[in-house]
Amino acid sequence: MKDVEIVAKTRKKLKNPILICGLPDSGFVGKIASYHFAKGIGAEKFADVYSSHLPAQTIVNDNGTIEPLKFEFYFKKGKNDLLIFTGDVQSETPEGQYNVSRDVLKFVKNLGCKTVYAIGGLITNNLSNPPKIYGAAISETLLKELQELGIESMEESNIIGMNGILVSLAKNNGMKGFGIYGETRGEFPDIHAAKELIRVLTRITGVKSNLRALTNEERRLKKLQSNLETKMIDDAEDKVSGYIT
Repeated sequence: MKDVEIVAKTRKKLKNPILICGLPDSGFVGKIASYHFAKGIGAEKFADVYSSHLPAQTIVNDNGTIEPLKFEFYFKKGKNDLLIFTGDVQSETPEGQYNVSRDVLKFVKNLGCKTVYAIGGLITNNLSNPPKIYGAAISETLLKELQELGIESMEESNIIGMNGILVSLAKNNGMKGFGIYGETRGEFPDIHAAKELIRVLTRITGVKSNLRALTNEERRLKKLQSNLETKMIDDAEDKVSGYIT
């Protein structure tokens, strides 16, 4: 396998495409938001991205079929065509993350893409309700575009992984680069933060995403989390009572 291999299912002529990237990160916010935004707007998958930089494991699906870990591109036609890039995992090493990011940006640049948005989670101990969304950009001029949308600028911080690298390397490719990140504690899959990011993406793109499936998943995970927390409390109480004589 090549370091990075992009397999497009169809060749598309795109109109002023915008790239939206969201990969698994803290609270899986980037992955959840990008995947459900794509599904909620009816985007179609048009390319798979395979890489030897991904972990050496495969996925067994519910129907028993096996497939390798990979990244995916989704496409939605519109005033500005949308490209959504997500994946099963991130590359294991910094070298892999940079190599995949460079090849992804080269691929979309050849498709006429001039703007990149990366989305993900931003860990905080002071979580707002709803989670706040913060923005960053490759220049102060571009940052003002986010501020005009009501997105608060990030303070000095670090974004680890491809959800930051893809933005920072956009400048080297002559593209605009924006990062948009939602508050999360990062302990559990954070659908709440992902939903807030999707709402921001709707403001940016003008394309509304159906959040019904994501809302149902949020209810299911909240129930699981509540049951887990109850069990942990019960187990702790049982352990304490075992020492009482």
